[in-house]
Amino acid sequence: MSARLLQSSMLRRWLPSALLLVLAVATFIVSRQFDEAESGATRARVDTPDFFMERFVTTIMGVDGKPVRTIKAKELVHYPETNTKELEEPYMVMYQTGSPSWHIRSERGWISATGDVLLLLGAVHAWRSSKSGVRIIDIHTRDLRILPETDYGETDKPVTIATKDGRTVAMGMRAFLKESRLELMAQVKTQVTGHLDKPPAQ
Repeated sequence: MSARLLQSSMLRRWLPSALLLVLAVATFIVSRQFDEAESGATRARVDTPDFFMERFVTTIMGVDGKPVRTIKAKELVHYPETNTKELEEPYMVMYQTGSPSWHIRSERGWISATGDVLLLLGAVHAWRSSKSGVRIIDIHTRDLRILPETDYGETDKPVTIATKDGRTVAMGMRAFLKESRLELMAQVKTQVTGHLDKPPAQ
């Protein structure tokens, strides 16, 4: 066998393993970020807050001067030891260029010291609506973990998704919000003829 054919054969043999390794490393990094965040959220509960804000609102802008996301909360509490923040009744809008924005509400929230991890805790409701206010998709779950910079979220809790075409339930979800792509992890069941409620007041 020539050296070129041998090299090609080795590439075909090793490339799938290399791709799996890259995927495993990426999954490990994301998982580690969430594990560290949840550990920080636990530590914050024993820390003493140094300030709080009522009716908290912040908007993060992109390099083009356009809003990337807005976060609101009934109350924000800051913990100096961990430099983390807890939110009461957070509401987030993730703006999408050329497509409807994502809206997400939860009972409680937690922001890491660097702001790269957002935990939306308790009952979580996410949705998108058309410009006319017609609901496109409606998602209910619990304890959604988000990486805001990449518009990625995940949960291992039960998920219910409703669209105009039907209703789907599953256990666990990965959400690539910028791509409008959802990956359901297990126990997926779909029922045709769904029903969408009107969007809640903002």
